Amino acid sequence: MIRGRVRITDLANELGVSASTVSRALSNEGRIGEKTRKAVLELADKWGYKPNPFAVNLLKKRSSSIGLILPEFTHHYFSRVLSGVNAVMNERGYHLFINTHDDSFEKEVQAVNMLNNMRVDGIIASYTKETSSFDHFLDTMEDNIPVVFVDRMCEELDTSYVVTDDFPQCVEAVQHMVRTGSQKIAYITGPENLSTSFTRLTGYREGLRQCGIAPEERLVLNSDSPGWEKKLETLILSNEIDGLLAFNDYLAFQAVELLRKHGKHVPDEVAVVGFADEPVASYMSPRLSTVMQPAELMGRRAAEILLWHIENPTSARTQCESLPTSLILRETTRKVGAGRMTKSKMRVLKSAS
Repeated sequence: MIRGRVRITDLANELGVSASTVSRALSNEGRIGEKTRKAVLELADKWGYKPNPFAVNLLKKRSSSIGLILPEFTHHYFSRVLSGVNAVMNERGYHLFINTHDDSFEKEVQAVNMLNNMRVDGIIASYTKETSSFDHFLDTMEDNIPVVFVDRMCEELDTSYVVTDDFPQCVEAVQHMVRTGSQKIAYITGPENLSTSFTRLTGYREGLRQCGIAPEERLVLNSDSPGWEKKLETLILSNEIDGLLAFNDYLAFQAVELLRKHGKHVPDEVAVVGFADEPVASYMSPRLSTVMQPAELMGRRAAEILLWHIENPTSARTQCESLPTSLILRETTRKVGAGRMTKSKMRVLKSAS
């Protein structure tokens, strides 16, 4: 009896046959005599042989593993994307190697190279806000490892992606604020390099145009700039805004806190809409109006598309999906027909609070 892990070579040496013969007997593949097959199986059972899944997959030129690269796990949004990917991979018997880059381009490159060296069957990635070169992804694709982007698209690579259709809900959010009395609506942008940032900013501007309001660049605040909070405070103190749309719920939360700090009532003086429908949107007070993104479904679809690429390696077809979003109105926006409070009513409200 062999001590430690029993290997195919141990079985082969004991039976006086080749390792390839033992491998064929254990996998029930290839031509092999019934007597030899029976002897191999009996000895494997007696010695407690357990196949090494990595070795088996290496022989098959498949790892049955997938790499997932996300910005982080702390935000509920990306944890739901992970949940969707993981559910599909579990259903299909794949192992998932999870990496985070914390918006560091260097970490992203390291993660991609590591997964490539591990010969994973495919990669799902949400690239960093610093990413301007996609050569590391291209190298992976040229090694016949398919890549699917999630939550962001890349025009430089001919590859599949799954995003959400953010544009129409940004338009609708602006239109709702205008219908309920807002005319001077600010926007807090996301990271400049992300495709989602461009889409949401474009939706904000289009919403204003459709309402007959000329967009003003001074009302667009760059959240990547260290001084955006100070600029927002200046707009608040000078009464230059009565509405605000933010790239995500966390920026919207910060905006609401600044508004409250300076004595502005939300939504009667300034309406606020966020993006993503993170848990903070429901837990904060007042509860945040926001655009809901189906994060878990996005993860599922990214996983399903990647598996399709793995199963169809010779196909040049790319699959690009844009999932619908929905505007959820809570307490940081006014109701249609309610309008804004008069100054006298506002003074009463403030004195009561």
